[in-house]
Amino acid sequence: MEVEVGVAKVGKYAVRVCGDSVEVVERPCGGVSVVLVDGQGHGRAAKRTSHMIATKAANLIEDGARDGAVMRVVNDHLYAFRDGQVSATATILTADLDHDCLVVSRNSNSPVVVGSRNKPHCVDSPVEPIGVRRLIKPAITHYDLMEGTTLIGFTDGVIHAGRYGGTQTFDYKWVYAQLNKDSSVHDLTGKILDYAIDLDGGKPKDDMAVAVMRITRRDDLLGIRRMWISYPY
Repeated sequence: MEVEVGVAKVGKYAVRVCGDSVEVVERPCGGVSVVLVDGQGHGRAAKRTSHMIATKAANLIEDGARDGAVMRVVNDHLYAFRDGQVSATATILTADLDHDCLVVSRNSNSPVVVGSRNKPHCVDSPVEPIGVRRLIKPAITHYDLMEGTTLIGFTDGVIHAGRYGGTQTFDYKWVYAQLNKDSSVHDLTGKILDYAIDLDGGKPKDDMAVAVMRITRRDDLLGIRRMWISYPY
């Protein structure tokens, strides 16, 4: 089997720096994690916050920490660093080969869409953002590591698209419908981001980031690993 990951993001319209950060990290005992962080506000200040949290989380994962522990540490780190005055939302999507499971960890107001052999659904239990107080717990959900399972994480700029002056708002049923189509992870990620941008009239009202993780069948017996990046500037 194979873990496929796609990431797409865009900054708020007319703001040069995107305040959302995404890190993809290989787990030391096998597997991949995607860290998705939305810093409070916009621009460089938000980017500094989200980048600090995302890289801290990635380093902890590289050191072998479990996702729940990672979320607690980055919460305490942000709280101590900014005296509880700055918040951020964080989501970690993990394919854990050591324990043969998928893990969704959230301290975010944005749900995670899960598509599998069963009906697609949202993981949206209420949780607090990180950084505002100590002893904040993440919401953690486990799934079997099964072929065809897809996890989709967002920052709130995506799910709030269309709320401010648009004629339509973000519809999870549209996302569910895309899961039924034979789209690659790369195409699915782009479609979701394009959909959110269109809802905002082509001018994103907030920073937007989408991360997709899918388990697929692997035909390559050599186990070749690939990465493709596009970084406009």
